[in-house]
Amino acid sequence: MNNFIEVRYLIAAVTLSEELNFTRAARRLKLSQPALSRQIQELETHLNAKLFVRDHSKVYITDAGRAFVEEAKLSLLHDERAAQFARAASAGIEATLNIGRSPYADPILTTTLLSIHLPLYPNLHVSIHSDFAPELVHELMVAQLDLALIAHPGPHRKLTMTKVAETRFGVAIRRDHDLLSKGVVTMADLREQNWIMFERKAHPLLYDLILRRAREENINIKSNQTFLGIEEACHMVNEGLGVAFMTLAGARHIVNSDVAVLPIDDPELKVDVCLASRAENRSKLVSEFARAFVKRMSQVSLPPQMTLPIAG
Repeated sequence: MNNFIEVRYLIAAVTLSEELNFTRAARRLKLSQPALSRQIQELETHLNAKLFVRDHSKVYITDAGRAFVEEAKLSLLHDERAAQFARAASAGIEATLNIGRSPYADPILTTTLLSIHLPLYPNLHVSIHSDFAPELVHELMVAQLDLALIAHPGPHRKLTMTKVAETRFGVAIRRDHDLLSKGVVTMADLREQNWIMFERKAHPLLYDLILRRAREENINIKSNQTFLGIEEACHMVNEGLGVAFMTLAGARHIVNSDVAVLPIDDPELKVDVCLASRAENRSKLVSEFARAFVKRMSQVSLPPQMTLPIAG
């Protein structure tokens, strides 16, 4: 039996899984609804499995459908990357690495990434993409990224993590704030302050870590303000809305001279910065680049806001 599945069937299944409506999916694909229904039926016959169930006007995806669509997306992504590599080769670029990083990552990490030169890949092109930690993890797992610098990624069975640096949390305050004279603050010092927190979707693990420490210190958080960008946080601080939590590495992006950032003296509020890749990735280029980056990081002089991991 020929197990080859044409790309048009993969696209049809993925599109229908996203729309869960034959009319909308057919419109996106520039097909008639009967033509899309026929493609799905032919695909299900080929697989001998029911992928979708239609109940009047509603469409439901089955467990088999979810499993198929997940792999179909990867297959389509690999097709697209094959085309990208072909175009890159045509333009004289031997290889391309897609690398993600947190938008608040310390600039020295990006500088170090871009300084890597591999003798076996003299025309290597590195494409840098910024996103929040949960999105970076997802993009790695679906092969949109080859590597990613992720702050505090947490355990992931399908990812390989190498810790390359560590940073801690601080709070941004106005320069006329009474806490400025302390130089370093504790969680207890922040008990009576209004807290300005980054949105949880930006980094659920770190957000929950701060709230856990607050509960352990019996702090009743006074907060109704959130931010996504560092400058947005600084504006809120300037307006007197409270003190803003951010990593010390991320605080290096601050250009507002009216705002200062004080370190928080709390050993649990630390942030591991890891270089992550897919565990099943067998690419020689990815492994060599990762080794070169980790070696280079052991040689660079990090700013006070970051430290290297302790060997052994």
